[in-house]
Formats: sequence, C-alpha cells, structure tokens
Amino acid sequence: MTPSDAGVPPSARWRDAVVRPNVVGHRASDLHDMREANITLVLRLIRQHGPLARVAIARRTGLSRTTVSSIVDGLLAEEIVREGETLNAAPSGGRRPTLVHFNESAGIIIGVDFGRTHFTLLATDLHAHIIARKSGPCDTDLGPDVLLQRLISEIRQLVTEHHLDWDRVVGVGMGIPGPVDATLNMLVTPPRMAGWDMVDVTGILRSALGVPVLLNNDANLGALAEGRYGEAVGASNYIYVKVGTGIGCGLVIDGKIYRGSSGVAGEFGHFTIDKDGPLCACGNHGCLEAVAGAPQIVRMALSAGYGQGEAAARAPGDDEDAEVDVADVIEAALHGDMACRAAVGRAAELIGVAMAGLVNLVNPSVILLYGSVARAGELLLEPIRQAIRERSLLAASRTVRVQTSALGDSAIALGAATMVLDAIFGSPVYIEHVAGDDEAGEAPALGAVGGATNA
Repeated sequence: MTPSDAGVPPSARWRDAVVRPNVVGHRASDLHDMREANITLVLRLIRQHGPLARVAIARRTGLSRTTVSSIVDGLLAEEIVREGETLNAAPSGGRRPTLVHFNESAGIIIGVDFGRTHFTLLATDLHAHIIARKSGPCDTDLGPDVLLQRLISEIRQLVTEHHLDWDRVVGVGMGIPGPVDATLNMLVTPPRMAGWDMVDVTGILRSALGVPVLLNNDANLGALAEGRYGEAVGASNYIYVKVGTGIGCGLVIDGKIYRGSSGVAGEFGHFTIDKDGPLCACGNHGCLEAVAGAPQIVRMALSAGYGQGEAAARAPGDDEDAEVDVADVIEAALHGDMACRAAVGRAAELIGVAMAGLVNLVNPSVILLYGSVARAGELLLEPIRQAIRERSLLAASRTVRVQTSALGDSAIALGAATMVLDAIFGSPVYIEHVAGDDEAGEAPALGAVGGATNA
C-alpha cells in the first residue's frame, strides 16, 4: 500500500473495490491504477491458491520480489492477509520461507434472494462461507416503499442477531425476479410486480445501509452459485431454471452468464407455448409461466378434483379464493394424489417442450431446476427429460443431465454474495503451478476457469 493507504480500515478498501472498475488484465492508466491492479492480482492469487510464500507469489504473478513484499506488508498492516507456518527448507539450504494466508474474516458480504413471496439473506465471509442465515415470507404486491424498508430492517437484524460487526460489511448483492437492465441497473417492467418498474432498488438500499449494492436477476445468480459450488462445477455450458410463480432461467455459455444486449436474457417463462392460451402477467397469451407456473398448477389440480374427491371437480378459475398453494399440491402429489400428479405432470411436459428448444439452441451439459415446483423432484424431472428426448436433436440431448439444484434455497443468495466477491477480486483464474517454487521459473499466463465466471 502507499503511505496514504495507511490506517484505511479493510472494509473501506473492500467497499471501494466493489464499485471501482476491475483493472486486472487491462492496461493501467496511471501508476495508481497499476499498483491497484498488482494488489488485486496478489490478493486473487493468495485467496485462490494460498497459503503461499512471497517468493512463490512473485514467480506465479511475474511481479518483482520487491513489489510483492511491499504489497504483502501493506496487506498485513490492514489485516487482509496474515503470515504463519513455514515451508520445509529448500534443497540448497537457507531460511525457510513463511507462508502468506488470505484472511477471509476481514470482511462480510450480505447476499439477498428477494422473491415475489419470500426472501433469504445470507452473510458470508470473503471465501463465500456462510456464517449467518435468515429467511421469511414477503409479498411484492405491497410495493417497493413497504418491502424495501422491511428488507433494510431484515438485513440489519441479521447482522445484529448474529453479533456481526457492521463495520466489516463490505457490500450487498441482491437477486430479484424479473428483467434487470444491465445499463440502468434497475428492474424493467417486471411481470407480477406492479409498481416496481424502474425503481432505484440499489440506490435506496445503498443510501440506507451505507455500503455498495449490486443487483442482478435471481436466476442468473442461482446459475453463478451452481457453477462455483454446486452441480455445475466444471461445466462451461449449462442452464439454471427457476420454476415457481414465474419461470426464468440463467444461461451460462462458454463459462459466462449470458445477459444479452441489455441484460435481460433468460426470460424463459415468456416463451409462447400456446398463442391462444391464457393471459400472462406480461400481457401476452400462452406464455410458459401462464400455462405451467405455480398458479396454473394449482388451478389444474383443483379443476381435476384435488381437495374435493374425484367426483367433484371444479371448473377452471373457481380456485380464486381457495386457500391452496403450490406447496400443498406438490406435497399431495408426492403422497400419491392423482389430481395433483396429473397437474404436475402436465406442467412438466410443457416445460420440457420449451426446454427442448433451449437444448437445441444452447447445447448445455447440465440443466438444474429450483423453485417451489421443483420440490416435486422426479415427478417433475422425468416428464421434462422425456420431452427433451422426444423433441430435441439426439446430438444435443444425449449427454444433457437434468436434475434439481444442489444448493436449493441458498443458491440465489449465495450467488448474490459471489457477485460482490467477483466485483472485488474478479472471477476465479487458473494460475499454472510453477514447478519448484524455490527455483527460477517463468511467469505463467492467467486464464478463466470453467464454470460461471461472472454475473
């Protein structure tokens, strides 16, 4: 660190890193940017591949030993890294080098999964290890004025209840249903969320909490987490599908979240399945989520006789005031209720038909499903697999694996926290091991690893 950095709290450096452009891998515009790039490079290496000796850091990054020692000394002063343990002596003898460790407890990240009917909050350290969790119901129909104030209160309670130090909170990452414009960083005409269009969610939270806030579509963040920690680790092309009140997906192509030209790619639920079908919340007719989302599954189950006996089936639309939700239908289906099994199976078939088109288009190796409907497990998965086998090209479908998310209810909030970590450290990189860290070696090139690398 430069002398002007002395005494800067670690949290302040992290918060600045969240909002400043990541200059690693780009040509630095001045000496300050160059130094910041070198600091980030060293931190990334220690965090991903540490503990390492200073000489190994120099050889793996290509920086001089003097530069590395200056950076490490500054990071030690700020308690961002620590030193401890020693390597065995080099064959040529001499003093054993001390290892530099990343201090993952130097900061706290808050990850938020903000759904239409629920929320999940996670607090993680700087290695994305979960240290606190909080969840509960919410209703976006109450509008942003009410819900965002409640979310702010819930975040503060999470920190207080788990005796965490707010001064160590680096930033907040948030996943939200609906299209998020990448340039505006706002929801744009989100279906089923009246009053949320163009609301400055990040600005409101940032002003109240005093830390940087990053926003992305919830399915994108679920995909990001599954690529780093879940069932898609090592996969470069995969799809994460959230099936609940709405249906959306996160697309990972060549290891990167695909967001499209304005950031709103992945609105899978608005594929037209039946042009003469029911009205969707988006204003079109026959969208996938209108014919196969949670509300329609409930309607199909009730119209087939669920809760009344097989002989007393309801007409479609008679369920408006029924105290039945999709969790009840899924539970009954799992316990053998034929009306509920038929409703889930029909929704799964329609989802599979739409998904077969995605398989032909993207050629993923993995498709992961999450959400209130995905709790049906194989009752949902097997009809989807069958539809994909029947309706997509064999060359595209023969190797695709379809299963539920490994991370479950934690995926989106964990992806939100990871988004903040990536803003600080950049995406994980592969740094080739230099044989014999105690011997001269050529500086290796850096490159992105497999799996989702950004949001």
